[in-house]
Amino acid sequence: MNISPRIIAIATIGLGALTFGALMTEARSSNIRPLNIETMRELIQGQASAEPEVTVLTSASTGSNGASTPIETPAPALALPVEAPEAPALPQPQRLAQASDATTMTDQALSPFGLPCGLTVSTSASEGAIVALDIMDPCQPHSRVIIEHSGLNLTGRTDVMGLLTMDVPVFENPAFFTVRMPDGASDSSLAIVPDLDSYYRVGLQWNEDRALELHAMEFGATYGDPGHIWLDHAGSVDRAVAGEGGFVMQVGSADVENPMLAQIYSFPRDTLDGNGNVRLSIEAPVTEANCGQDTLARTLELEEDGRVAVIELTFTLPGCDAVGDYLVLQNLLHDLRVASN
Repeated sequence: MNISPRIIAIATIGLGALTFGALMTEARSSNIRPLNIETMRELIQGQASAEPEVTVLTSASTGSNGASTPIETPAPALALPVEAPEAPALPQPQRLAQASDATTMTDQALSPFGLPCGLTVSTSASEGAIVALDIMDPCQPHSRVIIEHSGLNLTGRTDVMGLLTMDVPVFENPAFFTVRMPDGASDSSLAIVPDLDSYYRVGLQWNEDRALELHAMEFGATYGDPGHIWLDHAGSVDRAVAGEGGFVMQVGSADVENPMLAQIYSFPRDTLDGNGNVRLSIEAPVTEANCGQDTLARTLELEEDGRVAVIELTFTLPGCDAVGDYLVLQNLLHDLRVASN
């Protein structure tokens, strides 16, 4: 028996009408808002366009008894998705090591003020061919420090914070400094001193507290004159920068074991007034502290070619019956020959 396509379409439309009627009835009974016309039309068209599963009868399938044998149209094979490759195995999270079972790093030592231990040295140049030294080791407060520069050896003492500052007239450019601490630590620093060539410079260094003095008599001055430059009438850097005369500075600290100190005299090569010589001498007052003591000292002279001449001195101070007298050491230093510009 052949089923007419028209019969199939009528059946489909009827099914859609029944569906529509059921939806309307359910909407009224449940107080649901009915579908609008456009939505119903799309629903009916969707029902009509749906391909019903039918059995097609053809004359070719007619059996010997004249009855038609239904031939089922095989359903299209479903395309199975291609099996996805296995995802690589992800590493499993590891438990983070706790502080109790981790290797503990060595903590950096700190000073009582919370500053990290360690020696640092910095330098900066200033007028008068002077270098400012900043020495810091927070874990070595109140410690003896040795400063070495171009044959000059000085001692200093750090404060409660481990800091030591010192201004030093230098003998070389660039000026190289080495600092040594009592625990064996050492550090170095270098400073450019552009105005060193503008000065004559002479130094006197001694060991222990021998209270030696460097005296300069500028242009024929005698004791007590304005041109008599020594520690109690030291002149100034400004005076030297202005070309008016020289200045003397004492460097080093005596409040440490085995102190090393120095006095350094500087004079401008181009002076505004005066022609002649600057006479230099070394003097030592005889005191209760140094009488009869052997003394180790050295002189340093900056020559015109930039070299530093160092002469070692050894002498014995007069006995304690000469306390109050002066020992005058002459002809140990060359007089400076100065010409005004």
